[in-house]
Amino acid sequence: MSKSSGQKPKRAEKVSSNNNGKSIWKLAVNSVKSSRMRNIFIVLTIILSVSLLMVMALFYAELDTENFRQVSKMQHVVYYGLDKEQIKELAQDERTEYVLGMKRGKSVEVDGRLLQPICYDSSPSKSEDVQISTIEPVKGTVPEKTDEVTISDAFCKFLGIQGEPGEKVSFTFLDGTTEEFVISGIFHQDGESKYFSIVLSEEYGEKGAQLRDISYDGIVRIHGANKMSQTAFLEEIRTIASDYGIERKNVNENNYFLDTLSGGKRQVQQNLMIIGVGIGILFVSVLVIYSVFYLAVVGRIQQFGQLRTIGMTKRQIRRMVRYEGLALCSIGIPAGLLVGGLIGYLLKPGGWSWVNTLLIGLAVTAADIITVLISVRKPAVIASSVSPVEASRYSGVDVKESNKLYRKITPLHLALMNRSRNRKKAALTMISLGVGGVLFMLAAFFCTSTSLEEYARQGPFQHGEFVIDLSYNMAETAEHGITDLQINNAINEEFLEKVESIDGVEKTSVYREALIKWEAHGDNSDDSMVAFGPEEEAKLKTMLESGQADYDAMMKEDTLLITHNDLNEEIYGWKYQIGDRIRLSWYDGQKECEEEFTVAGILDTDKYIKYSNQYGDFVLPEEKLAQMTKGMNLNSQVVVKTDREKEKQIEKGLNQILEEYPSLTMSTLKENEAMTENQFTILFSVMLGLSIFIVAFSLLNMLNTLITNILTRKREFAMLQSVGMTTKQLSHMIQIEGLMLTAGNLVITLVFGTAAGYAMVRILQYFGVEYMHFHFPGILFLAYAVVTAIVPVVVSTVMIKGFQKEALVERLR
Repeated sequence: MSKSSGQKPKRAEKVSSNNNGKSIWKLAVNSVKSSRMRNIFIVLTIILSVSLLMVMALFYAELDTENFRQVSKMQHVVYYGLDKEQIKELAQDERTEYVLGMKRGKSVEVDGRLLQPICYDSSPSKSEDVQISTIEPVKGTVPEKTDEVTISDAFCKFLGIQGEPGEKVSFTFLDGTTEEFVISGIFHQDGESKYFSIVLSEEYGEKGAQLRDISYDGIVRIHGANKMSQTAFLEEIRTIASDYGIERKNVNENNYFLDTLSGGKRQVQQNLMIIGVGIGILFVSVLVIYSVFYLAVVGRIQQFGQLRTIGMTKRQIRRMVRYEGLALCSIGIPAGLLVGGLIGYLLKPGGWSWVNTLLIGLAVTAADIITVLISVRKPAVIASSVSPVEASRYSGVDVKESNKLYRKITPLHLALMNRSRNRKKAALTMISLGVGGVLFMLAAFFCTSTSLEEYARQGPFQHGEFVIDLSYNMAETAEHGITDLQINNAINEEFLEKVESIDGVEKTSVYREALIKWEAHGDNSDDSMVAFGPEEEAKLKTMLESGQADYDAMMKEDTLLITHNDLNEEIYGWKYQIGDRIRLSWYDGQKECEEEFTVAGILDTDKYIKYSNQYGDFVLPEEKLAQMTKGMNLNSQVVVKTDREKEKQIEKGLNQILEEYPSLTMSTLKENEAMTENQFTILFSVMLGLSIFIVAFSLLNMLNTLITNILTRKREFAMLQSVGMTTKQLSHMIQIEGLMLTAGNLVITLVFGTAAGYAMVRILQYFGVEYMHFHFPGILFLAYAVVTAIVPVVVSTVMIKGFQKEALVERLR
């Protein structure tokens, strides 16, 4: 006996190859490789869900980033009416981090466009690291000499000039004088605009006729403002104003910046909206991915049963399924991140940030991995809980007893029977498709329910296609503004008769106002007053926030009504109350007048604007206003309603009439509609892109469901063909099953999509979006229905042709 025989035998090592994690991972990878068709659709689904989440998250992050970058170069507040000494003192104040002086001359109207001369004072500023965006030439330099000017490329196009540095250009200003300048530089201006800036030199601002007597605007950034709350910021800028003797009405905070500070209501609403959209997309992703994995895993329970027979435990089965999900994630998630990141960049290149992209990418990756793991959990439990014997007989359908002794064996009835055997799968697929369909319908409702014409018609255009006003240029140069034009008002009976005599003019609406100056609560400003007649008293009473509107009482007691009260609080820090005294002064055509009035009622501003185009802050009885202005013709605006088929010839006729009236100008609905169309083109493009994304999601899920269903039933189809079913009948049966799936999806999409679209339109209307009207997107829904109906027909045809390449005996095995 050898020496070794006396030693204790070594304990057998408890090693089992089926307990090796690497082996399970390899099995999972091999399983993924063996089902390429199925896994292609799963990977595409992951790519689509990841890219959709990535695009939406990036888009909102880029909006915030772009806003932050814009705000970082914007003023926080503008102080009006300053002299050069105040600008210098503000620049030296430790509470400010950057100060820029700017002069703005009087605007002049040229062919419906407003031109405004401006200049900047470059001397008082602070840190070079902090700048405020001003006009920067893309060609040439900023003006330095008195006779130099910088204008935009859009203005050059409007003027019909080449727009090259050194080119000469002349302007006729509001006082009637014409001055010639040399173009020193050209800056870029986006899109169509009715406003152009003429940037003159600092030297011209001190010596030039148009700017030398103009006070400065102080464009200011506040030190540490980014860390302040809204309340603290407003208190700071108003304290600074008080220290330098600047009146409250001359303080204009940048609301765009204000909304970025903590406590901003708009910021809270935007964050809630982003969270809501994110949850919605994640819900759709979970539903679709769960559906895909459920069908994929349940269809392979027989394979799991075989693995159980060779010793794989339930826990290892569940782990293997999870590994398959992670293996597919390792392919789909990087591709989805790349696609989503690229689309996100293209949507908002100005807000692109690598930090945001990395953080969002990590969050989306984690969300989708968790989604996949949740999605495969139940199928994995099903796969592991079935015994090897049961798994070998598992068909993936719920077989229920039936009292029917016989059934018709036709493609239609076989399809119905299969649907009843697979109710859970069918319901899950239809719900996931339906959610995508509902989101598609929301986008479709948004596009079809938006009336671009009504959007363009907001304001005076709601009553007609042409708006004729007293000349802005003449009113600005007149001593008493439009009142001087109203003394010999061109908008008189003769003018109105000429307009109404044009063929196609259906109606003219005339609006009246009188310019006034007011004093109340220690503040004063310019404004206008409008009138109402006794017949309008009942309607105005329905618009009262407080007080009363009694025509006769107001005539006796010298009282008036107030509108835009919230605006008073925003500008001056106070609101009118019933009983407040207001001192009004005006020019009656002969002399300056003054009178004190009492506030009798406060009108709901929104309701009042809907009721009339008269935007004056003070509303008086028409007899009282006539007495105050000595019966002056107070017409200030005419809105012309026309037969739109004759609009072109009417415009020509109106232009001919206006040649006789230099004190009148005209704007058209056609111009307004063109600007509106440009504004909504981008929005509708985004909505269309999102709709295509969502439709692709739904169709991909349907394709996966149909193909997976067909692949897992190859043996069943072979058995049916072996007992006499023809290829044509088999194809019809599969098509009918797919069309039933489509029908269920369309019912969900139609019912819930319509309800969601209706709710969306009503909510927007409630918040004042009056150009939205519920309109069913029939064509878009029909297109969606046709596409989803074609898919099962095409899939069944392609798959049957693929079956034909395999022998019937092989498929039976």
